[in-house]
Amino acid sequence: MIRRATSALLVAGILCWAAVSAELPEKWRLWRYSRAIEALPSDASGPAELTLPWEIFAHCAADCVDVRIASSRGEEVGYVMTERYASHKVESYTARIVENSFVADNYTQTIGDLGEGHASYDRVKVETARPDFIVWAEVALSDDARTWRIVETRAPIARFRSREVEGTQTIPFQGLSSRYVRVRIAEPSGPFPVTGISVLQEQVYKIRMSEVPAAFSEGKSFEPAASDWQTSLASPNQPISQVEIKTDSPEFYRGVRVSGSRDGREWSYCGSGVAYRYQQGGKTRESLRVEFPEAVGNRLLRVEVINGNDPPLMNVHFTVAAAPRTLVFKEVRGQSYRLLYGNEKATTPQYDLARYLDAGPSRLASRVRFLGPEEETTNYRDPRPFTERHPEVLWSALAVAIFLIGLTAIKTLRAPLHPGPQG
Repeated sequence: MIRRATSALLVAGILCWAAVSAELPEKWRLWRYSRAIEALPSDASGPAELTLPWEIFAHCAADCVDVRIASSRGEEVGYVMTERYASHKVESYTARIVENSFVADNYTQTIGDLGEGHASYDRVKVETARPDFIVWAEVALSDDARTWRIVETRAPIARFRSREVEGTQTIPFQGLSSRYVRVRIAEPSGPFPVTGISVLQEQVYKIRMSEVPAAFSEGKSFEPAASDWQTSLASPNQPISQVEIKTDSPEFYRGVRVSGSRDGREWSYCGSGVAYRYQQGGKTRESLRVEFPEAVGNRLLRVEVINGNDPPLMNVHFTVAAAPRTLVFKEVRGQSYRLLYGNEKATTPQYDLARYLDAGPSRLASRVRFLGPEEETTNYRDPRPFTERHPEVLWSALAVAIFLIGLTAIKTLRAPLHPGPQG
């Protein structure tokens, strides 16, 4: 009985070892990690897609440029990394200001004329030089500057430039665009300095975002009017392009600033925006996400919420996300495939596949594949030079050289001086 149990444990141990290690062909020994692409050998050829899990970024090179796909024959398989950023096209048109007035103790009113042949638009932007503000604005449209229809009754615009938060000065609306645009800014204390009005037509192709594992803890903010949260990312290669705030506070409007750091001492600006929630007409209006250009190279992430004189938000939690990396490749009947990574000397591959593969945001590949567990290469050969793999040798040689130079200097100083020849 004991012998049988021992044999079972031995077999389990061998299987466990095999699950976390793999021997690769000579060509692929420079790649330290690999994962099987889980699928039965295909009975038909065609495109397949594979989304990289975030945990791979702890072992792959920056932006995963070292990722390769190898077939069961050991051949390199070309792939296309599909579009991973939102397509963002904005057309802007400036309106001619025909009125810029102030109604005492009420609002500033600005009317812009787009002309007879105006283009279509779906948002209005208020131009102002004021660096810091948060105000409510109403937007109305008209075809003759006499009869107005209100398309946005109460929208917030803000900027906190003193705290490196640009905020938003753009107001979206739903409805037909018109020649005349009227903006009323509810600041009764005095005229709001509107320097111009422009309208925008924005076309955005949103892509799926994937949540990145991150646990935030509240820290001590350097600013008395702000709250601070930080998290450690699994790898500095981890991309981040979105932060979403969750809170129990029923109504608020706060500026949000996102920063990153490698060491916790020097912080670099990643992006900023505003997060708000308020009640209007019996409905809740909210925007809780802050999006910014993708940031990489940070081990730490910090989110600051600008409170001003208001109390901090209640029960705050954050989630961070980024656009996932999806590979599309062509499967060949009867073959299986493996994903390889972990070669810091590898460069971005160049494949012809991108020029003729019919796959993209509007066309999904016919097969979706997933990855097995990570396996370390048992016959791995480090591609780095000897001195990089063994820096202690270089330091030892340097220490020996310094010692010999010092020893020579001491001997030189102790050597007796020979008097010159006497005449």
